Amino acid sequence: MSREICAGADIFFRETFEGNGRTCGSCHPVENNFTIDIPFIDALLDINPFDPLFVYEEDAELTDLETYELKTLGLIRENIDGFDDLDGKYVMRGVPHTLSLATTIAPDPAHEGADMPLHRTGWSGDGAPGSGSLRDFLTGAVTQHLPKDLSREAGVSFRPPTEEELELTLAYQLSLGRTNELDLTRVKLTDPQANEGRLAFLDPQRGRCNVCHSNAGANHLDTGRNRNLDTGARRAPATGNSPGAFDGGFGGVGLSAPNIDVLGRGILDGYGDGTFNTPPIIEAVDTPPFFHSNAFGDTIEAGISFYGTADFKQSPAARELEARFGSPLQLRNGDIDTMGRFLRVLNAAFNLDLAKQRLQAARVLARRFHDTRDDVQKRLMELAEVEIDDALLVLDANGAPLHPVSQYRLRQAKTEIAAALSAAGWSARESRISIALLRVQNARDQFGSNITYQLGQGNLMY
Repeated sequence: MSREICAGADIFFRETFEGNGRTCGSCHPVENNFTIDIPFIDALLDINPFDPLFVYEEDAELTDLETYELKTLGLIRENIDGFDDLDGKYVMRGVPHTLSLATTIAPDPAHEGADMPLHRTGWSGDGAPGSGSLRDFLTGAVTQHLPKDLSREAGVSFRPPTEEELELTLAYQLSLGRTNELDLTRVKLTDPQANEGRLAFLDPQRGRCNVCHSNAGANHLDTGRNRNLDTGARRAPATGNSPGAFDGGFGGVGLSAPNIDVLGRGILDGYGDGTFNTPPIIEAVDTPPFFHSNAFGDTIEAGISFYGTADFKQSPAARELEARFGSPLQLRNGDIDTMGRFLRVLNAAFNLDLAKQRLQAARVLARRFHDTRDDVQKRLMELAEVEIDDALLVLDANGAPLHPVSQYRLRQAKTEIAAALSAAGWSARESRISIALLRVQNARDQFGSNITYQLGQGNLMY
């Protein structure tokens, strides 16, 4: 583990920048896949209703920092197109997870231009100020979400990040999640329906998913880079702001009046060009709800179903695919369920690799330092169990059995982790961790072959 990544994580999770008490981790908590959703928000309200996430309810200077939609829909208020009109020019968006950013942020050269950001960040690919780099994203996030008052004056409302903090936080963010892409043509899944879903995902006459989500990542098949697209997801269902503006995606900076018909009503009701960037979907199953507006259900199958709707079929992105393949997209009966099953296996494998990484680190610490700072060992075990719980939920597959033997092994692993957490000393703890690792690996082995993830060191920080 490099010192830079450790220091970057400390900034990410603990630095408030002399603002309102929030940190980056307020909206990107490690125990919830680096995002927030309604179950997480509800649980946090029960545990600590005065958490800084809800500071806008307690501080009169911050009343308009968020809206009621944070608690009802998990949406945060974003002045993505600038702070020149705080009351009329903001959008409501879900919080994207920050996993696997190293694989997602390189912009597609097909869309480069004078106004194109250096990196694709946020839902519309323009989430960072200045150069638009992930490095600059921290400055934008502090200005947007962490100020003590809505003047957002640097040095008064917050302390701007230093150059060193920008570099360290960048290093940490690039070390989260996985750092590689799969080759889905080599992946073989043991569950027949999941493997059929893999084939549908790759098939240009069926799912066509692999064009925009190459190898279930975030990059376009043609370039291996991240591309902005208008898929029609902006149309329905959408959440409006009180002044009536809707989310027009990329390109609204500098506009003084709405320029796009977001909802297709014949009304200019938003700012931008209607495009949003492509997120990775290996991590998607346990980071719902979906798309920028949190509006497409809590299951991956509901998210896939969007591509059978009129909003997608009439969108510019669908027309591009139709021109490419010579026919409209027609999902076959069962394709949604089998592709959902396929993505569930990929996501569960990712969960279990994270669990293994954390358990292995806890075991190394127990062997090397015995009971010194056993709190670190225990927290790593707890976070490993979070990933196991995620895997069990992912494998639930809408009630259809998916790898029941693996689910049994994972419940056994949870039993071992519980015993390790209550163990009287390091030796017993290390032994239980080793057994838990065997159970997790045995569960993972059931999924198939060539599902090989390279994980960043940042996954061990919290």
